[in-house]
Amino acid sequence: MNLFSNTLIFHSERDAQLVAEQVYNCQLEGNLLIVPSQEKRAVDLAISLAGVDLPIVEGAYCLLPFPRHERECLDDDAPQIYVSCLSAYNNGKLHGMWIDCTQDASEIQEDIEWMLSWSPCRNYEACEEWAIHDFQNWYGIHIDEYESIEKLAELAQTLSEHGAAYAAYYQYDTIAASVEDFQEHYWGEYESEEDFVYDQLEEQGVLKKLEYVGICSFYLDLKAIARDWFIDSYYSVEESYRKLYIFSRY
Repeated sequence: MNLFSNTLIFHSERDAQLVAEQVYNCQLEGNLLIVPSQEKRAVDLAISLAGVDLPIVEGAYCLLPFPRHERECLDDDAPQIYVSCLSAYNNGKLHGMWIDCTQDASEIQEDIEWMLSWSPCRNYEACEEWAIHDFQNWYGIHIDEYESIEKLAELAQTLSEHGAAYAAYYQYDTIAASVEDFQEHYWGEYESEEDFVYDQLEEQGVLKKLEYVGICSFYLDLKAIARDWFIDSYYSVEESYRKLYIFSRY
């Protein structure tokens, strides 16, 4: 008769050893600790006294130590979210993972489900609920705790392509902030509204026509023209000192 019926897989050999030192009847093999079923209470006490992470019980979703490096986002510049398991959070444990949102929505969902499958609470309650507890690299866009995965994927992919300019447009009008709308309304990056006015007058040939009749562009009141243009036709979003993104209103 095999008395050793429970196999506990710890996150490291050191954790398994610390617990094994306090259990009378067990077998230690690397980070595996094999114990008789009647020793459960002793093992629970040993784990608590050793102060190690809860082990992965045989028969769980995965039997390997949590290989965070295999799926966690390692791109420091990618728009990403930190997703937490709410079962663990409500039990005073921090369990979550940074997820790259430039992936397709289905891949983000798979990463979330994979993270939940490793929750330290999964052996005694369902671990299906999650929430976004942190985010970074979204160019100032606020991400809600329960933001739609589909929306996150679309937004992250667009930000990766168009950067801060799209973020400025998105924050001004989140309802009509599709990529098509952005491309239609975005006029570029300028140091000032006056620079934009000068650039447009030059492109339209107005400055050349004025010079032809003897009027130097120096005499134009670009500030006044910009004030008129930016009342009805355009608006600007300041990114930083002498850096504006210009958009048309219609």
